[in-house]
Amino acid sequence: MSGKRIGSFDVRRSGSWGILCDSAVCEIAQRLKRLWIAVLHQAIEDAKGYTRSAENPASSVEGLQREALIWIFYDRSGAGNSFRAICDLLDIDADQARQHLRRVPAIRRGLRRARLDVGQGEG
Repeated sequence: MSGKRIGSFDVRRSGSWGILCDSAVCEIAQRLKRLWIAVLHQAIEDAKGYTRSAENPASSVEGLQREALIWIFYDRSGAGNSFRAICDLLDIDADQARQHLRRVPAIRRGLRRARLDVGQGEG
């Protein structure tokens, strides 16, 4: 990060976000970025069907898996918490991420099990 001083603010360019901010705002931005990374990670684990525990019986896991698969591959809302919006925020190409995720065997099985067409959803 490059930095300079404007008035009483320590202004830095924040990595891939390309915004100018003071150090407190940069810290908040980095924390938000880590939060959205954790959200994506959990969604991918859910899409794989890896969320089974004592609190989550198999039927519940299948529901979570289906919801995650729909969110990743089929949600076309413009919401700020959509898969595409989060990928954009993190400088990830959403379409490439979807293509990569479709090659994960557990996700392919989940798409078939949930009867979600494997060739659909990208766009």
